[in-house]
Amino acid sequence: MDITKRLYITVTLLFFTICFVAVYESFQPMKQGEVFDLLKKTRRNVQSVDVTDILTPVVEEKKNQFQSVIPPEHRTQKEQPLLKSFTKEESLKIPQPPKGFFSTLTNNYIIFREQMAVTPELKNFIDTIHGNFILDIIPFSLNAEFKRLFLMLFRTRENFTKYTLRPEWSQAATDVSSRSIYLMEGLSFKPVFVHELTHVYFDSFFYPHEPPLWLSEGYAVYQQSRVQSREENGWLQKNIITLSQKNYINFAEFHEADHLEMYDPLEVELWYTQAYSVVKYLLEKDKDSFYQFSKNLKENMPIGKALYRAYGMPFNSLKALEYAWQAQLQKEVKRGNYYG
Repeated sequence: MDITKRLYITVTLLFFTICFVAVYESFQPMKQGEVFDLLKKTRRNVQSVDVTDILTPVVEEKKNQFQSVIPPEHRTQKEQPLLKSFTKEESLKIPQPPKGFFSTLTNNYIIFREQMAVTPELKNFIDTIHGNFILDIIPFSLNAEFKRLFLMLFRTRENFTKYTLRPEWSQAATDVSSRSIYLMEGLSFKPVFVHELTHVYFDSFFYPHEPPLWLSEGYAVYQQSRVQSREENGWLQKNIITLSQKNYINFAEFHEADHLEMYDPLEVELWYTQAYSVVKYLLEKDKDSFYQFSKNLKENMPIGKALYRAYGMPFNSLKALEYAWQAQLQKEVKRGNYYG
């Protein structure tokens, strides 16, 4: 075979090899980083919307009630409202709302609203919060199955209590298994909504297990605090100072708690702040390690092993986490950072 034929065959083989590689690569799934970059490009650049322009506060609410938005107390199983779980097919159509409620579909929700129709502005507002939130909690939301969430908006305390079985002071309730959120309309809508959304997505990540209560509530308060003003976060500032003075809940008790009925209201507020502060410490130390820590707990690892596998030394026990968190907290407070 002469050199011209050899060269022709070589070039032909090279051409088909390049074409095969190009076609093969085009059918490969995007990597997580590529998905994240794509989502960032499509994220809506929407200015912060004043919720009072869209949601009319109910008559019984007064503005000063919402200067410090403390999250709703975690429910016990016996307090769970009776909810209908929507299948994927049902989530594509609007079910019949109860008497006195208007209904609509958005990109992400089935919405029932008491007394008032769901306006296009409200639909856009809710979907915008949802879209930005999903990006904020990647990778916990990355593999979530698409299924519209059920959102029920109340304007009367009577109906809210009836449907949720929550006490008079409550503003919200969530059922993770049916992906349902119940909210009282009011000035604190956005932060409470974000708090409850966190439970839906973050807690679902651990299925069929449940995360420790402090991890679930701490992450929810952390996300909530990011959409609140400094004034609304005032309760955190007050309690962070208390925690930095070594007045905090025993870590073994803190980790084992699956309800807060044993605490009085002031202790509940302190417990929430402690949960927020520990989660914030773990997140700011390393977000990838926080995800790995959560994944380890999902796999039912003991707390010490889950910490060590995610963060390495010296995080090999709950006590080690306690010491490291408390030392960092005192440093932050001395610097004037009261949200540590």
